[in-house]
Amino acid sequence: MSAAFDTSFFPESFTTFPTRLHKNEHRIAARCDAVVEKFRRLAPTKNPLSYGAGPHGVFYAFLFPEGETEKTLLCAELIESAWLYDDVIEALPHEEAALTHATVKQMFMVGLQEASSDPGSRPHKPSITDIFQDIASRMMALDPKGTPWVLGTQVQYWGEHDSSKDSFYHIEDYVRYRILNIGFRIMVSAMQWCLDIYLSDEETTLSEAFYTSAARVVVLTNDYWSRNKEKDEVTDRVRNAIPVVMHQYSMNEADASIFVKGMIVDAEQKTRALGLQLDKQSDTLNSFVHGIFLMLGGGAFWSSTCPRYNNV
Repeated sequence: MSAAFDTSFFPESFTTFPTRLHKNEHRIAARCDAVVEKFRRLAPTKNPLSYGAGPHGVFYAFLFPEGETEKTLLCAELIESAWLYDDVIEALPHEEAALTHATVKQMFMVGLQEASSDPGSRPHKPSITDIFQDIASRMMALDPKGTPWVLGTQVQYWGEHDSSKDSFYHIEDYVRYRILNIGFRIMVSAMQWCLDIYLSDEETTLSEAFYTSAARVVVLTNDYWSRNKEKDEVTDRVRNAIPVVMHQYSMNEADASIFVKGMIVDAEQKTRALGLQLDKQSDTLNSFVHGIFLMLGGGAFWSSTCPRYNNV
C-alpha cells in the first residue's frame, strides 16, 4: 500500500519515526481538493485553504500510508472537512464556538442513528455543516461494523473540543488538557479503521501508556510547527505549548521553541520504547503499534514541510 519516503534530504524534519507515503496519494489529494471546493461553495466569503496539502504529498497519505484505499479516502474527506470547519469557527468568541460545536455534535449523533438514510432528501438551509453531508452513510456502506465507533469518536471530540476557557501556566497541565483537545483519538480511530485493527478490552488496557505517550508526541509536534501560524491570530484562547513554556520558565520565544523541540525528542524516545514492548503482546497490538509509529512519523514530516505551517 505504501513506499518508504526518505526524509534525510529534509534537515528541517527531526522525527525519529519512519515515514511512508500511500501508493494512491494522488487519489487522496484529489479527494481533499474536492472537499475544499465544496467548502468554498458553502462559505464563499471564507476563502478556505486545504489543511492537508503538502509539497511532497497530502497529509493523510503520510498519516495512513498502509490504509485500505477506499477507507483512507473517506477518512481523509472526514478529517479534512472537520479541520476546514474548525478553521472557521476558531475565530469566533469562545461561547459562540462552543454553541456551534454543540450543533455539529448533534448532527453527528443523528448521522450515527440514521447513517443509512439519504440526508439530501431533507430540505434545509445550506450551511457549512453540509461539508459533512452523507459521509456517515458512505462510511456505513463500506464498513457497518467499524463506522459507528469511528463516528462516535468524532462526536465525542465535538463535545470536548474547546470545552475549557482556562489559561495554562504549567506545561504538564497544558499537555494533559491538549491530549483531549487536539483530536488524537480521531486520528487513531481512523488509522485503526483504515487498517481493520480492533483492540480487545484487554489490549486497550495494555496499550494505555503507549497511547498517552504517542498523544504527547502529537501535541508537542503540532504546537512546535504550528506556532508561526497561530501566534498572530486574534482569538480569546491561544492553545500552544511554546507560550506556556515561555511563561513558566521566563524564556524568550526562541529558547522556548528549542525547549519544546527537546520535549518532542524525549517523548518520541519514550513512545518508541513503550511500543516495542507492547508489540510483542499480540499480532493485533503489533499492527496497532506500527500503525501509530507510521502516523507519528508521517504527521511530523508533513508538519515540517507543509505550507500551512511553513513559509514555502
